Amino acid sequence: MEHHSSIRPARAQPPFASHLFWKGLLAGRSIGELALVYGLLAIVLVETLYPLFWVLSGSLKTKEEVIANVWGLPSGFAWQNYTEAWRVAGIGARILNSVVVTATALALLLLVATPAAYALSRLRFRGRNVILALVVAAMLIPPQVMAIPLFMTARDLGLVNSRIGIAIIHAASNLPLSIFILRSFFLSLPAELEDAARIDGASRLQILGKVMLPLIRPGLALVTIFGFIEIWNDFFLAFLLLRDPALQTIPLGLVAIFQQYGSMWNLYFAALAMTTLPVIIVFVLMQKQFIAGLTAGAVKS
Repeated sequence: MEHHSSIRPARAQPPFASHLFWKGLLAGRSIGELALVYGLLAIVLVETLYPLFWVLSGSLKTKEEVIANVWGLPSGFAWQNYTEAWRVAGIGARILNSVVVTATALALLLLVATPAAYALSRLRFRGRNVILALVVAAMLIPPQVMAIPLFMTARDLGLVNSRIGIAIIHAASNLPLSIFILRSFFLSLPAELEDAARIDGASRLQILGKVMLPLIRPGLALVTIFGFIEIWNDFFLAFLLLRDPALQTIPLGLVAIFQQYGSMWNLYFAALAMTTLPVIIVFVLMQKQFIAGLTAGAVKS
């Protein structure tokens, strides 16, 4: 009988154990350069994650433990802080208000900014450069400077104490930056795409909806993330325009709980953790589009 020697499959090695891995990593770089780069990245990582860890740790402590051991780990898990903070600060109603305001504002923002950016990038009409200059100039004006005229205009239009009203103002305040970002994405696309679609008989609206929009999804994601963070965390406009407690958003609720229960830091940390979670979830779900959008529209200006 013929005997066959058993052949064992080669054991897979981790990527960092491969010679090619280290050769590619060190290509054109010295050990000192890599150590400096990764050291700086580690510092940025710790600086970014430690505040979140500190808030989460504080939300699981008792009131006495927060005061006695503010920087250390919790000795136990006081999950009741979350239920108490939810009840005291009315987080449920305020989250609903923030969701309605943010979703409405983002829908209006994308609905207006997208065709405006397309027109400023592709259409040739008189006064285009003037409009573009006004868009850039509007980016330099903070809303705080226009507090008094903004409030008077909102009052005259009936937008005070209105979630839809503040959503309209949020969309308008984020419009210049969104137009500027989306315009750069439209400019990065070749004009031959539009020419081919027009030869096939497509209208301008069809070109925008069926040809251009699928190609600028990273730009739309970038505008959405920037707008979401700005609107969700806004305190100034909410404080200025939402006087009815039933309509107030999350930032106003955090201020209210801090003013009423200033010594209850554990509840304040729990409320912060609950209101920060949606921002983290949105960023994690859209991080690929966000990273792609940071550079995809910078090809041509």
